[in-house]
Amino acid sequence: MRYVMILGLCILGAACDSAGSRPPTAPTASATITAHQTQGGARPVEVTFTKWITAYPAMAGRTGGAVEGTFEGEVLRRTPFDNGVIVELEARYGVIDPAGLHSFTAIIQGKQNNQTGTAELNGVVTDGWLVGAQVHVTFAVISPCADGTRNTCFQGTISVMPGSAD
Repeated sequence: MRYVMILGLCILGAACDSAGSRPPTAPTASATITAHQTQGGARPVEVTFTKWITAYPAMAGRTGGAVEGTFEGEVLRRTPFDNGVIVELEARYGVIDPAGLHSFTAIIQGKQNNQTGTAELNGVVTDGWLVGAQVHVTFAVISPCADGTRNTCFQGTISVMPGSAD
């Protein structure tokens, strides 16, 4: 028992020492996701993608990372702000695993910044693998782009938090 107490004090001392040497920071979106994810005990599933608009509002593309496959989706709502910089988006993202094991659909919403060419959206898996899990999506607008027919692509990451399902 004495050794367990000593070990616990050593671990606590090391944790406090390293935390004290860094200035405090405000949580970021990714820090919130990581903290939330560790509560469920599972790490986020990271699916990378390159997508493009085919015939608006339809999207097509490919996925990589945790799920090598196909991307398909649809813009459900696109509302530009009066400033011309921010666009509010809602979309359905589909990740299709050729093996059929890790396919899923997610509904996401968030904002795209046309000035920075980036977007951040959040949502939930509504069908398939990890149904009910929270989703965080980031992407960048890429132009010129050889994929699709409009010379513009979107490259990003879909982070699925398996432990977040209700």
